[in-house]
Amino acid sequence: MLAMTGIICLLLTTFSEGSKKGAAEGIALCLKVLVPSLFPFMAAAGLAVRTGLCQRLGRLLRKPTMWLFGLDGVFAPVILLSLIGGYPVGARAIGNLLREGQVSQEQAKRAALFCVCAGPGFLIGFAGGFYGGTTVGMVLFGAQAASAVVLGIGINILSKKHIFSLKELSSPSLSFGDALVNAASDAARGMVGICSLVVLFGAFGGIMTEVISSPAVSDILLSAMEVCTAVQRLQRYPVEFCAFAVGFGGLCVHCQIFAALGGVPVNKFLFFFIRILQGLHTANFTHLGLQLFVRETAVFSTASAEYAGFFGGSVISGAALLSVAIGFLLTLRKQ
Repeated sequence: MLAMTGIICLLLTTFSEGSKKGAAEGIALCLKVLVPSLFPFMAAAGLAVRTGLCQRLGRLLRKPTMWLFGLDGVFAPVILLSLIGGYPVGARAIGNLLREGQVSQEQAKRAALFCVCAGPGFLIGFAGGFYGGTTVGMVLFGAQAASAVVLGIGINILSKKHIFSLKELSSPSLSFGDALVNAASDAARGMVGICSLVVLFGAFGGIMTEVISSPAVSDILLSAMEVCTAVQRLQRYPVEFCAFAVGFGGLCVHCQIFAALGGVPVNKFLFFFIRILQGLHTANFTHLGLQLFVRETAVFSTASAEYAGFFGGSVISGAALLSVAIGFLLTLRKQ
């Protein structure tokens, strides 16, 4: 740990210009993309918990939520918010439910494994702009939402035990005004933490850009670190590469989610493994969506003809998905 800290300090000192440039880009990204797209949904997630909306909807949607995901109905609005709100929103709502004593720790751990999605504003407005318009962004959004739902159902099927709530929970007694103020304050604190991580990873990315001379290696490493950088750098590759990066989320997003979950003790190895699986599903669903709705986008980039078959349902990709699924099954059975 001390050696790693020393190396980081040395790199920041040696490549100060690159780190400053990367940090500045991270700040701009927070102001232009992340805060406008994430903050309202994070506040809405907190408001849904504090006003009792989760409980009220949960009573109506308990049966389908239990049947599909093996979770209590209180998670129904949380799952919806995770699909439309952005990466840390679902985790924030799950953490709030656990802190409020409205769900068990086992329920929170299961939900945290699949309630991870980029929001439609990011995918349609930001990512779609790099690939010819909003249609591709909508395909990306639909593909990632589908992958999250499929993973949630798969986790429920492969798990040995079903999770039930311990008791019928009463709605919180906060007034709407108090709940709104508390939710906005909590979301603001969460955004500070998220933006801090984005700026820090931006500084690391600036250093890596100076250190690594190979563009391909730089693209891969930076895309694995931060998803916004991935979208920008992978535009010269087929859309499916961007889809995998969006499904995976990047290490920066993973850190944001762990921070937002708070006291939820998620198995980090299993979480990372499922993010890889989500990236593969998102890439394949995106390929299918492009074939159905955006056929002319097969050559968005000069590299598309070379790599198009990788996500096209070939024997290789099928074998890769099968091996990952088997590993996923074995991993879950060990839990």
